[in-house]
Amino acid sequence: MNKKLNIDNLELVSFFNGLVFFAPVALLVRTRAGVSLDQFFVLQAILSLVIFFGEIPTGKITDVVGYKNTIVLSQVMLLIARSMLFAAFLTGSFGMFIAEAIIEGIASCFSSGTISAYLYQRYDEGEYVVKSARNSNFGTAGFIVSTIMYAGIYHFFGIEGLLALTVVMNVLAVFASYGIEKEKVAVSDKAGNRVTEKHMRFVLKLNGENIIIMLTLACVSISFILINFFYVDKLESLGISEEWMTAIILGYSVIEMASEKILDHIGEKNYFKTFITGFILSGLCMLVFARLDIKLVIIPVMLFLPLMVSVPAYIFDEMENKVIDKNHLEEKRAEVLSAYNMGVNLVEVIFLFASAYVAGIGVSACFTAVGVLMIFLAAVHGLLRE
Repeated sequence: MNKKLNIDNLELVSFFNGLVFFAPVALLVRTRAGVSLDQFFVLQAILSLVIFFGEIPTGKITDVVGYKNTIVLSQVMLLIARSMLFAAFLTGSFGMFIAEAIIEGIASCFSSGTISAYLYQRYDEGEYVVKSARNSNFGTAGFIVSTIMYAGIYHFFGIEGLLALTVVMNVLAVFASYGIEKEKVAVSDKAGNRVTEKHMRFVLKLNGENIIIMLTLACVSISFILINFFYVDKLESLGISEEWMTAIILGYSVIEMASEKILDHIGEKNYFKTFITGFILSGLCMLVFARLDIKLVIIPVMLFLPLMVSVPAYIFDEMENKVIDKNHLEEKRAEVLSAYNMGVNLVEVIFLFASAYVAGIGVSACFTAVGVLMIFLAAVHGLLRE
């Protein structure tokens, strides 16, 4: 119990990484420096493309150098990226903005799947899901703190103050990362290794199992993209001022932190049922959000939908790692997780480049499509389990 209450260095890293004080004006950071809206989408697309093509190479490096060393490396690179963003804002250099996007993309590649792999190897079965949710909650706590502090810092110190304080938090994250305990060294199993080499190509192949995993991961990712980008549109359609968006963000962020307690309470034996139920409920809420315009219904949906998506998402992380164990790919865990994440990154790249078309067909259509896909995937996972 004491171990649960203690705050470890990885949780500190997550908290400091959540302290992104310029997040509410991320677009303004670029446009104030002379970046056009078209160039902004180009920068976001570059970031996603770097992540997409960097997933497998960085995954291979992670499996060689170890999880802790990779986490430290990702934090150092993120610090460089944030410092370059500050410099790019001060100089108005679009070339530096591009360089920042590339370095941030590489930093994201090194962190992608690494924390999941680290926690899965370090904690016993049944503890991983709760620990993963707890670690994520520290990042959410940082986000809440930075959102509350944002207005005051912006008022007195402007965008420069927001960027400078974020860089300071990244420095603290780097120092905290050095204190993360090194992962346990996996016991070598020659027979297992032979199976690993034999099935390596098969596991990374687009077979049915891997396609379902990638679709599920992509569905979660798109859900949060829709929530983060289009909640405000729904508020406006309901006649509610967009100023309420900050209150909605803080509200659902606090509620989302209940995921750790929920997962701890339901227990490992009920994880799969919770995953299926959570995905179905999330899908239904997406459909309700898309079709109804009743404030007393939509506002609660806005507040609880992120929690409903997060709970099954944490459980699916463990399911994903168990597939890796089943295929005897423990020694290639980071690389395989990176391969799965490539599908998610591809969807994000397509979404960014097709943003104008998405806006054209309407936000409701997007939520409807994701809601139907979530319910469909829940049914597929249920049938495959039987």
